[in-house]
Amino acid sequence: MPNQLKVWSGSTWVDQTPKVWNGSSWVSSPPLYWDGVAWMSGAPAPKEFPAYQASTRALVVDQPLPELALPPVRTNDFIVSICVSSGAAPAPRLVTPAGAIPTQYTLASGLLVAVAVWPWEPSRGTSVVWDVGTARNAAVMNLVYRNGDVSNIGLTPVVGIREYTNTNTLPLMASTGYRNLYAAVTVSSSLTGLAWPSGVAARDQQLGQFGMNQISLMAADTPGAGGSPGAVQLDTTVSSAAVVLISVPGKSDGKPTWILGDPVGSSLGTTTILEL
Repeated sequence: MPNQLKVWSGSTWVDQTPKVWNGSSWVSSPPLYWDGVAWMSGAPAPKEFPAYQASTRALVVDQPLPELALPPVRTNDFIVSICVSSGAAPAPRLVTPAGAIPTQYTLASGLLVAVAVWPWEPSRGTSVVWDVGTARNAAVMNLVYRNGDVSNIGLTPVVGIREYTNTNTLPLMASTGYRNLYAAVTVSSSLTGLAWPSGVAARDQQLGQFGMNQISLMAADTPGAGGSPGAVQLDTTVSSAAVVLISVPGKSDGKPTWILGDPVGSSLGTTTILEL
């Protein structure tokens, strides 16, 4: 029994475990832990569509070990860290936190992409360090989601990657279940903005400096059920670009869910949850 207290009476151990009133009876006090914001007796229940909380991002030049702080986090928050670099260097390698294994990709354009996900707890620290080797420049972004199903984190959170050439329109691949995070990456000297399709919420963006051929990294998310949410519209034509689809797993409550505008998930059931 957690938090159990016994006192020797002279002949036997007597249970003196503190009790708390739950509204109808006295019960054993549950163990508590500090989750970074409040004292908790257990992990929050996962939801079908984990909620975006905050993000940080940076564009670095000639920094082989870029470090980027996390936004305010709580235990069991779902961390997504993305690092994109260019050049002849190896793909970015995650230095800290220890134990999180990134998935690494070399795109046809020469961009090097690495994505790592992990459930946060205090021993993981409050910043992320990537090793980009001799890469001239790199873009790094950390995103935090809450109420994800941390027991369902796979070794390969990247669902798919689609590459594009000589275009200003990036059609998005079909969504999956739960929360879908789309990360668009490109190298351009003239990109100053973009528009995500309706129903896709822009979360953060790190654009390269205008006039410099630097990496741009843009992120947005949406709940999904199998259909494509549309296309990203860039404000300039780029020679190459890619979109990475990352799954942020949740846990279904068993109720039908209507996702406004989704060609697959917009069928009404006996119970409707509308997420805007």
